[in-house]
Amino acid sequence: MFSWSPPYESIVFAAAIICMTALVYARDFSKEQISMLIIIIAGIIGFLGTNSIIQAFFFLELIIFPTFYLLLKEDKNAAFKYFGFMQTASILILAGLLSGGILGSMILTLGFAIKMGIFPFHSWVPDAHSQAPTPVSALLSSLIVALGAFGILIYSTTPEILVPIGIISAIYGAIGASAEHDLKRLLAYSTVSQMGFVAVALWAAPEAVIIFLIAHALAKSSLFFSVGEFIKNGVNTVSGGVYSKTLFVSVLIACLSLIGFPPLLGFMAEFSILTQLMTKSPVGVIFFLFAIFPSIFYIERLISMFFRKSPVKLESALPLIIALLLLPGVIPWMSS
Repeated sequence: MFSWSPPYESIVFAAAIICMTALVYARDFSKEQISMLIIIIAGIIGFLGTNSIIQAFFFLELIIFPTFYLLLKEDKNAAFKYFGFMQTASILILAGLLSGGILGSMILTLGFAIKMGIFPFHSWVPDAHSQAPTPVSALLSSLIVALGAFGILIYSTTPEILVPIGIISAIYGAIGASAEHDLKRLLAYSTVSQMGFVAVALWAAPEAVIIFLIAHALAKSSLFFSVGEFIKNGVNTVSGGVYSKTLFVSVLIACLSLIGFPPLLGFMAEFSILTQLMTKSPVGVIFFLFAIFPSIFYIERLISMFFRKSPVKLESALPLIIALLLLPGVIPWMSS
């Protein structure tokens, strides 16, 4: 059986790269916005780096208010929806911690599931991801939702309760992304789908969760930074055209990794999950594969943007730097 379980430090390393890139991308932010972004990053790295559930809860709370503030500057409805869902999740996590036992673990798991943004707790994801400034969108989609999965992996003993809604989320998110025209909302629904895969993996293949989260974080942050370049130049939907060699390579690598194209990191993560899921639930493998096929449609729509005429030539190295880490031989955690 194929199994690959890199150490937890690997996700901290990946998160640090993405966070540094977000800071570079946010170079035009005001001092106030930069301060909020730094607090968000401190919360992300703190959560991933601590081994105390009390400290982890503190870092989760630390992320909420600056994210809410930055969203509030862009869209009040998205900001308050995000805040409501996150505070509900925090209450459930705290209640789970205080309750203890199996019931406490189940409540805690549901709290973290809300932070993951899986169906049916997903409605904050498209709104928050699409309305937030691009560096914040990248962190939301690649790392902040991953904190929910990481929390379940480390602190929950009942991840199996998420398997049914994980399967639904994987399929629903992929179909939702295929139907979207707005670029950021498309990527947000893709995240709902990917977190559905993670929800299943938390039960079926927990040792593969870290590498899946790394692969998703790298691919999705690269895509959001690429889409940010599109939007700055007036291209907001998948019907637009883009001309850029560097961004084409970035988007191509990230998209292929998301659908598990070998030999990219996403393939290694998904193959590891599938081989272990086969031993626990062969029927689950069918649903898992069924969820991958709709993903191909929204991936094709993203890539096709580069084959339409565009009067503007875009070039940016930031998304490409992250995307290259999905290639075999470049990834520093492959020897783990």
